[in-house]
Parts: sequence; C-alpha cells; structure tokens
Amino acid sequence: MLAAGTVIAERFRVLRSLGQGGMGAVYEAEQLGLGRHVALKVMHPHVASAPGFTERFQREAQVLARLRHPGSVEVYDYGLDSGFLFLAMEKVSGETMDSLLMREGALPVQRAVGLAVQVLEVLEAAHVLGIVHRDLKPANLFLEPHPGGERVKVLDFGLAALGGELHARLTQEGMSVGTPGFMSPEQMRGQPTDGRSDLYSLGCVLYELLTGFPPFPVMPSAEIVVAHLYKPVPAFHEVRPDLSVPERLEAVVRKAMEKLPAARPRDATAMREELLAVLAEPVGPPPLPKKRGEGKKTERGLGGARHEVSVPRPVPGAAPVAVLVPQHQEPAGNTLVMSLAACGFQAWVASEAEPWQAFGALLVVADGRESLAWARTLAARPGSPPVLLCGPADDWDLVTGALEGGLFDFVPLPLDPIDLTRKVSRAQKLKR
Repeated sequence: MLAAGTVIAERFRVLRSLGQGGMGAVYEAEQLGLGRHVALKVMHPHVASAPGFTERFQREAQVLARLRHPGSVEVYDYGLDSGFLFLAMEKVSGETMDSLLMREGALPVQRAVGLAVQVLEVLEAAHVLGIVHRDLKPANLFLEPHPGGERVKVLDFGLAALGGELHARLTQEGMSVGTPGFMSPEQMRGQPTDGRSDLYSLGCVLYELLTGFPPFPVMPSAEIVVAHLYKPVPAFHEVRPDLSVPERLEAVVRKAMEKLPAARPRDATAMREELLAVLAEPVGPPPLPKKRGEGKKTERGLGGARHEVSVPRPVPGAAPVAVLVPQHQEPAGNTLVMSLAACGFQAWVASEAEPWQAFGALLVVADGRESLAWARTLAARPGSPPVLLCGPADDWDLVTGALEGGLFDFVPLPLDPIDLTRKVSRAQKLKR
C-alpha cells in the first residue's frame, strides 16, 4: 500500500486508497500542475515483475488510450517509476453495480436489460481494437448519474489479464486472474480468449441483475469454478420462482453463458441486437415505483398483472461469527471483529473450546502456512460451520491452498466491506 503523500513519476500525488485487487491497488491521486484528481492504478510488484509484463502493459495502455467511448474510462498517462508500474485514469463518481445489487436486489427487466445494452456498446468499441476485458463483474461496472439517466462506466478494461499468452503463464504459476463467479470456461482453463469470453461474463452479470443472485451462488470458489466448467446454468424459476422474466430474454442470457464460445452470440453487436429486440416487445404496463433501499420491486407478469415480492439479498444473518487468531495476532482479530460489526454481524474473538453449533461461520486469520493447516483441521471437525480464511490478497499460495483445501472461501486483506458481507452471508446461509 502506498502512503498518502507519495508522489509517483513526479506528477501524481497519492491522496487515499480506493481499493485493492489481485493485480494491483487503486488510489485517488492529484495530477500536479493541473490539479486534476485521477484514479491511479499501481500494479502489485509480483505481477509487474512477470517476464514481459512491463512491455505488454505499456502496449495495452496505448491501446486503451485509443478507446474513446462515453462508457469507458479515459486513460491519461502510464509509466514505470521506481519499480511502480502505474496507469492514471479518469476518476468516476457514483456507485458500482455490486453496491446497487446489495441494496436493491433484482432489478426490473427494462432497467437490467438497458444496463446490459450499455455495457455491450462499450464492448463493441473495445473488441474492434482487440481489447478483451476478461474481468467483467458487477464490481467493475460503475453507475454514474447522467442528465439522460444513469450511465454505465466499465472499469479495469484490459488490465485483469493482458493478452492470452500472459494470462496462460500467470495461470500456470497459480495466480487467479479474474473472478471465478464471472469467468468464462476457456478463461478458467487458461485458454486463449476473445470477445465471446466477455459475453459469457456479461451473461453472468445480467443473470444476477434479473434474479438478484449469481448463476451458481452459495458455494466455495473452487466449486464455482467446477460449476462454470461443467454444470448447466439453473433456470430462472429454479432460483426465483416468483419472477416473471420473458422466455426470450432468459434464452438470450443462457445463450451468452454457453460453455463453448462458438455457441454464444457471434459478437457484442449480435447480443445487443437480441436484447434490444426483447426490449421492443410489449410487456404490459410499467411497474409501480418502489421506495429506495427497500429491497422490493414490482414484477410484471406476462399478462400485465402486478404483484409485489421481497427480493432475497445477501445480508448478515442472526447466527454469530467466530474469529480465531494465532496468539500474536490479537490486533488483527480485533480489527476483523470491528469490521464484521460495522457490516451488521455479531462477531467476537472465540476459542476452539466454544461450541461450534452456535456459530454461523468461522473466520481464521492467516499467519503463514500453519494457519492454513489449522483452518483445514477446523473445517474437518464434525458440526463445524463453514470456515473462511482471511489473509493477504497477494499471497497466492495461501489463496489457492484455501480454495483447494476444503475451506468455504478466502477473504482477502485489506478488507472490502461488500466482499466480506457477501462471503460471510453466504456461509451463514449454507449453515442454516
């Protein structure tokens, strides 16, 4: 993490952290001389040191700078300074689609499809330039207020995996590139990707916008990978029997999520045209308005009838969360407990002697390989709640060891409140 006040390349002063992912960290920074605030993405050293990465990064940054579209983020500058590989981009305001889903649950058909169409317009422009996003997910889709209505901004374009050759190399080295819940099967296998991989990811996003749930919810990340590789996508009525989604729309979503790229729409233009055709169909009178934040919506039946339903969302459950820490990691355990409390959970630092049945989830603070073995032992105990390992985001041996070793999930540090809430809520739901 870079401290506030750090100056990069003599022209960008770091102001505060905006977030961190597997490939790098993003900061709000001031562009000296212009006084402009930018989003500064700085790649993690272990990523930037990969053979050929710097050259590929620079070539990709040049291509991204040519991607001029209202729905893409403008690139201002890039470079390498004192070992830090950075990219300066337009700073956007608003909220992520992930935050919207957490607050409101499933969206009305017209709104969900309209947002997906906006993303496809950006993908069309990007794919023409040979840019494949490879990490489309609600957290990378930003909703920005606009006079004509909300506008989607696609973030992190092309930076999740810079080219098929590099992606394959990083995957072979055990690095998780992308997000398992939204990755295409070919990307999970480390195979070359094209624009149809982005269509698969967008299909996953649209599935969640329409149902309130990802295609394969409430399961460890390793099992999500298996599901995307081999399992059929659940029908909408299996996940939300209360919904009335046009069959033609569900067919478009399922086509985008076909396992084989050749079975998906041929390109972003074709998928956009299919969705626009769905929007053009009469669907009855508009839904009744809902109060902001209620997590409810008015669904339209095919015959025009209205009925109000509650939208299930991943929210903190009643069962408390136990936090286990090594003896010298008490401060980290207390910080995690406070973070859980801020997200609405009951949590405390527990001992192994406490009855497991009382807890909805168990978080183990990582302290090297010994903690991984400890967490696996706890997860194997009869009656144990789902166990999540909490550790550094850039410790890939720890991440892959947790997901392959029978644990429910991995919670990366620094903590992301939305990610923490989702994973612990899913663990509690599994326990129930």
